[in-house]
Order: sequence, then structure tokens, then C-alpha cells
Amino acid sequence: MEEPVRAMRDSRGEITTFVMPHMQNVLGDLFGGDLMALVDQAAAVAAMRHAGGPAVTKSIDRLDFHQAIPVGALVSCCATVDYVGNSSMDITVEVYSEHIATGVRRHTHTAHVVFVAIDRDRTPRRVPRLRPETDEERRRFEAARPRSEARRAR
Repeated sequence: MEEPVRAMRDSRGEITTFVMPHMQNVLGDLFGGDLMALVDQAAAVAAMRHAGGPAVTKSIDRLDFHQAIPVGALVSCCATVDYVGNSSMDITVEVYSEHIATGVRRHTHTAHVVFVAIDRDRTPRRVPRLRPETDEERRRFEAARPRSEARRAR
């Protein structure tokens, strides 16, 4: 029997929200812990779409802070499944800040997250293979492969 395959474009997740005053740090910007929660939620959407069911966070391999996001900004977390193992999914989340009045949108953060698909007993289960179709998708796939291999070697 042939293994199921899912196109990368079908395994995306995006969430958008305003940065509210209760989400601020002492400098008046988005608190890092709230950002991590948003990143995790967007990655969960992408993982569950790809897996076709439940998936849980295995690790946050990396979260790079490029620029602060002020209170009042619109923040969007765009997640893509870039590589898969047997049950694991390597996901990149790009975070963007948008100033509503001016329309200026900036890439502010990048995260690399790993999710694992699980069954009803919370046991890891196999996920569909991943099919990159565009040059950008192939680039993401090839960039994620060494991260996955290095993690397995640890």
C-alpha cells in the first residue's frame, strides 16, 4: 500500500491577533512568553492539518527575536510544515508585526518547532509524507532536513 502524501501548501497554519495591554512586558512590547504561546498555537494548527488529527509540541528548537512588537500592533504567526519524520513534523513559524494605521508590516521573529502526531492513547503515530512543490518549499524542506537529523543524533 502506498503511503499518504500531503502537499506542503496544505499544511499551513496562521493566527492573527492584536497585542493587548495585558500582553506587554516592562518596556511596553509583546512579552516573550505570550509570543511563544502564539507561535505554539500557529504551529499546532499546521501540525494538526498535516497529521489529520492530534499533535503535541515536542520541542521549540529555536526562537529568534529580531524586533520588538509594540502594544496595539497586529501580530501574525505563519506556520509551515517543512519536514517530516515518522511521527514528527519540523515547523517554521514566521512572526510579523503590522502597524494598522500605516499598513507597515515587518518580519519580527522566526521559530523552529517540532510537533509529534499522536493517537487516542497519546502514542506517536505516522504522519503523511511531505511533498514540496515550489522552489521556496524545496528550499524550506532542504533547510529543515539537517535540523531534524541533528536533533535525532542528540
